[in-house]
Amino acid sequence: MEKRPYYVNVESGEILPIKTASSFQFEISASEEDVRKLEKKFQEIDSAATDTFNRSHVPYLPYSNDSDNDRYDQKLKEAYQIIHDLGQDETRKFIETMSFWNPEKPQDLEKRPTDE
Repeated sequence: MEKRPYYVNVESGEILPIKTASSFQFEISASEEDVRKLEKKFQEIDSAATDTFNRSHVPYLPYSNDSDNDRYDQKLKEAYQIIHDLGQDETRKFIETMSFWNPEKPQDLEKRPTDE
């Protein structure tokens, strides 16, 4: 399949073929199938966000023990993986600087079991 440039705004879930149509964060080179895959991932993120919103109204359920929040985080990471894989050099380099990309970063170490 032929790939062409698209411009992605993760916050709004937009994937646009025209650079000046809206603000964007990332430039990717994608086929129609790639775009559909990323659109589906954005829909999954939106669904997970709705679930986290609903859960936020339950005061006795802590964020750290909530599967909806975990699902939202996972879907967002999967979207960034797709964007990274399809991205231009600048896009890939930027995503690689994001804190979740490298599992050895300190914020991820706290989730690992300690050796005692």
